[in-house]
Amino acid sequence: MKIKLILPPAVTDLEERLVEVLEQAKTHQADLIEISYGAQAGETKRRILNFLNKKEYRCLYSRLVKSKEGWGRIFLHFRWR
Repeated sequence: MKIKLILPPAVTDLEERLVEVLEQAKTHQADLIEISYGAQAGETKRRILNFLNKKEYRCLYSRLVKSKEGWGRIFLHFRWR
């Protein structure tokens, strides 16, 4: 199962939306979360990466991949046991 989260550049409730999508992935045993934040949104990307690198959220996913070309996207891969 793949979950997609689209974030506008000036989102104010970023942390709450990320927590919701991580909880949804946990309950549905999702394989992948795609977080789209758009091109030229460097501050939004930094906020997302800082949030996902916190200890309590880092243990939930197995791999984080940042897209290097095209629109700004971050992929979180999960390995459920």
